[in-house]
Amino acid sequence: MSPFERLMGVLTGGRSGKAVARCRDDLAEAVTRAHAAEEALAHSTEALAHSIEALAHSTDVLRAMVSALPVGVITIDRHGRVELWNQAAEAILGYSAEEMVGKPSPTHVFTPNPQQRASAADVFLRMVTGQMVKGEEVQCRRRDGSLVETSLSGAPLLGEDDRLRGAICVFEDISHRKAMAVQLQQAQKMEAVGQLTGGLAHDFNNILGVAIGNLDLLEAEVADSPRTAELVETALNALLRGADLTRALLAFSRRQPLQPARIDTAALLTSSARMLTRALGEHVKVGLRVDGDLWPVVVDAAQLESAITNLAINARDAMPSGGHLGIAARNAELDEDYAAHNAEVTAGEYVMIEINDDGTGIAPEALSRVFEPFFTTKPVGQGTGLGLSMVFGFIKQSGGHIRIYSELGMGTTVRLYFPRAPEGSEAGPSTTTTGAITGGHETVLVVEDNEDVRRMVRNQLTEFGYRVLIAEHGPAAMVVLGSDAPIDLLFSDVVMPEGMTGFALAEQALRLRPGLKVLITSGFPGDSFHKPPNGATQWAFLSKPYRKRDLACAVRDALDGKGAIP
Repeated sequence: MSPFERLMGVLTGGRSGKAVARCRDDLAEAVTRAHAAEEALAHSTEALAHSIEALAHSTDVLRAMVSALPVGVITIDRHGRVELWNQAAEAILGYSAEEMVGKPSPTHVFTPNPQQRASAADVFLRMVTGQMVKGEEVQCRRRDGSLVETSLSGAPLLGEDDRLRGAICVFEDISHRKAMAVQLQQAQKMEAVGQLTGGLAHDFNNILGVAIGNLDLLEAEVADSPRTAELVETALNALLRGADLTRALLAFSRRQPLQPARIDTAALLTSSARMLTRALGEHVKVGLRVDGDLWPVVVDAAQLESAITNLAINARDAMPSGGHLGIAARNAELDEDYAAHNAEVTAGEYVMIEINDDGTGIAPEALSRVFEPFFTTKPVGQGTGLGLSMVFGFIKQSGGHIRIYSELGMGTTVRLYFPRAPEGSEAGPSTTTTGAITGGHETVLVVEDNEDVRRMVRNQLTEFGYRVLIAEHGPAAMVVLGSDAPIDLLFSDVVMPEGMTGFALAEQALRLRPGLKVLITSGFPGDSFHKPPNGATQWAFLSKPYRKRDLACAVRDALDGKGAIP
């Protein structure tokens, strides 16, 4: 008997062959099922290995993604320990993952601030207690002790049984964004103030123009009365100082007339340094350093000299016991990164002029306001608060950029950046009038909406021998131009009522009367006002307020064809 048969005999106790056969079949079936189970287990083991491999791959991908994220990611377990600290978190906060993983929640890096809605520590507490937070702006303290502005979001991590098992925190450095927002707000404020001051200057120019013009007429009539003549002269001088103030306001609002031309920056700075050496006194030592091969720039040389002088005077006042004033110039390239961190700056090539001193410096709270008109840190009566405003407006109107650096007790540095001039750039238009006072007998059509200005201009032109026609606005002037009256010159303000500017009037007048001479005037003597729109013909321009001599020269030059702006 075989061992199997003996085993079956033992198991069956000598039972019949049919029962034994059944047992044999059952056992064979059990063996078959065991083999099938073994194969299934092998398949399951292989599938589990694939799943483990896929999970490991997914984990690696997720870890790489989290590591590559530009935002900081931190996860905390249910015991409050750090599980994950990615590279961006390291970069933003300065702590490495090795220092933080496995350690308690890093509440020490967060700085409560009473002015904030919440501190980062509060945010963490809310997250680990099951709350979700989004976009909380909080301050964090970096490893080196400095503060960084962050936007923090987070959510609790829940298990399958919905029990809290930790929290995830995502945050980004918003210091640059907030700084740019502050710069933009300051730029918008300066723009709004510029528009306001420009508008005020325009209206004030009309008032000054009437007073100056009438006093000019009165001056000739009281020449035989020394006492009266002295009073007229005193009043005129006061009004002219008022006109200087309006020019300062127009400079700040970027509406001053400029005469840009390619200049030799090194020669201009050398001349300015020589003049300042004499003007500032022996107690201020002036130093000059100009790099060779400076790029050309196109600026108004007189305004640039005025800006440098203005800054030098401020530096002298900040060094009452004497000191050093440095003037330097070099080529500079402002890249995209610099432009991204400085509002209103276009990346490109510039010539940088630097004026620095070792004076008292400027307090941080005043530094952000130094370019505002009428803001001054000088004692009452020692400054108008318009000096730096004029410099600011000139730089911006010239397409440049200005930065000021200062610390109390450490001095001040001001950097002026002017764009590198393109090849072939030429001098800009001149807005000055020259020549002797000469009248004439031609007919001038004066178009001015201010009645006092009209009367003053009519009286002055009549005194010069001209025949004068008057119109209050463009449509009224077109009626006169459409008549048979002889007209040799159209003398018109720019901004007028009835929907027609002086430029539009001049264009229609020339279509009606080809060859008519045109002289434009405005209390807004900026580029946008003495350059007609749409590339139209450019005419002679006279800035308000003007003296009697300025008016006489401008009218005569325009009639003689000498005053046209090229």
